Amino acid sequence: MNMPELNMRAMHRVEKLLHCPEARTHLTAYGWMEGMPVVFAQRTDPVDEVMGFVSVHGRAVLMVLDDGQTDDLQLWHITVPSPLFPKVPHLPAGTTISELCSRQHTEKMMTFRVAFWSHSAAIHEIPCFVRNDWPGQVAASPTDIG
Repeated sequence: MNMPELNMRAMHRVEKLLHCPEARTHLTAYGWMEGMPVVFAQRTDPVDEVMGFVSVHGRAVLMVLDDGQTDDLQLWHITVPSPLFPKVPHLPAGTTISELCSRQHTEKMMTFRVAFWSHSAAIHEIPCFVRNDWPGQVAASPTDIG
């Protein structure tokens, strides 16, 4: 988890993404803000471990989920735990970050909680690809972040 030698490729891709004005506009539409902390995770990382890194920042983070074997990156916005969210049962021990993100695909924003949080937080995916050929859609985000 968060080992620079394992995440170097993902770090370079995110750095490139954050320097692209079109990508920054796209990310902003999904809750990203200038200076937002970035947490890197691998699919098999335990949720409790990743959320420990998220908690250290005390604010919303951009989580980069790196496949580790392909060039696929997923971007996720994670809020701070808050009493404003409905309190949900904590995730079972051993839940991976990939399992959490898979559950989220059924909802636009999902609340979740880990055992050491008193309150729930929310997570939602920031799509890397946005169709622009449908009426009413905004322009596509940069799709080549590699």
